[in-house]
Amino acid sequence: MSALLWGDPFFMGHAALRFLRSGLVIGVLLAGTLWAQTVAREGAPDTASIPSQCDSLAKGTPHADTLRKVCEYAVSLPRRIPNFTCEQRTARYLDGEAADVVTAEVSYLDGKESYRNIKSNGQPVSDVAWLNSHTWSTGQFGADIRGLFDSSNDVSFQLDETSSDTRILAFHYEIAQQDVPFWRLHIHDKTAAPPYHGEVRIDKKTGELRQLQLETTVLPDDFPLRSADLLIDYGNVTFGDGSSFLLPLKTVVNASTRGGRNNRNVLEFHNCHKFRAMAHVMP
Repeated sequence: MSALLWGDPFFMGHAALRFLRSGLVIGVLLAGTLWAQTVAREGAPDTASIPSQCDSLAKGTPHADTLRKVCEYAVSLPRRIPNFTCEQRTARYLDGEAADVVTAEVSYLDGKESYRNIKSNGQPVSDVAWLNSHTWSTGQFGADIRGLFDSSNDVSFQLDETSSDTRILAFHYEIAQQDVPFWRLHIHDKTAAPPYHGEVRIDKKTGELRQLQLETTVLPDDFPLRSADLLIDYGNVTFGDGSSFLLPLKTVVNASTRGGRNNRNVLEFHNCHKFRAMAHVMP
């Protein structure tokens, strides 16, 4: 497991906060802050390496060509994903009880996420102490799915042939060890990059990613969490210029402590727009 990485500052209102790069942040469980982080590796992959990286994927597995298409989407994300901004709504729950609703404007610019106009139940949030005493989650626009297809991690895939949904191809996967950690958990002063497993659901007709699930229950005995999971729904987002891109639409995050407390965040993204640059030439 590599050391915990810190990225560039993200901004909450007027307060500069050191968030984990490309992180999915789940916050305060009992007395400390939990971070469930998906780390994006530096730099975009060489275009020529994408076919070779995905060619041998799930060799011999039925519908491996469909899985290869999702691999190409995931591996090419750093160079293909547009710069955009969305409205994010996060409903937060503790032990099944509603805590609050957090809204924010999330921007994705050159591989980094940033946040502004953050409000809790409609009230502006600008105090750093608020983050350290509440639950907070950020959106994840790519690193989650990239972790499944990174050549440094040994991932096994198996087609679920029992699925009753004829429109979807479901693949179970397992990452026995994260040699290059993409998904990390951090709470208090402890960090873990655990093995995890889950399911990838792909549209049978179009070959597009529809859902990704990550789950872990294999955590160190001294780690405050006993389990964590993540579920992302994907769909094509159409921008004002008529173009579209496959992005997360909804994310559900669950975490359970060894003390029996359950934390749940439900994130939804709306009104996404591309960044535009306008020039006005004066004579």
